[in-house]
Amino acid sequence: MKTVQVESPTQIVEISVTELARAFWNMDTEEQAEFLDQLGAIIEEDGKHNRSAYSYGEMQWCHLRDELRKPGRERANIMHMALSAFAYDFVPQKIEGCRS
Repeated sequence: MKTVQVESPTQIVEISVTELARAFWNMDTEEQAEFLDQLGAIIEEDGKHNRSAYSYGEMQWCHLRDELRKPGRERANIMHMALSAFAYDFVPQKIEGCRS
């Protein structure tokens, strides 16, 4: 099981990707919006020192697209499409998401 390190001002905690996903899913919509706002703030701060990420991590999202195209990542691609579902009102539809 892959883990990620979460840094706080006082310690580093290692949690599994599953635990991180469960924590996000257990949030209500207000908390999820706050999470995304904080993600944006972190990316903005990182962008001050890491220009290769572009404004809101576009380069990371491009790499994610490549990962979602790999065999075995079909469910991840479906979830990515579900998180972006509201965007279908604004952009041409890609029925297979990143796998198109």
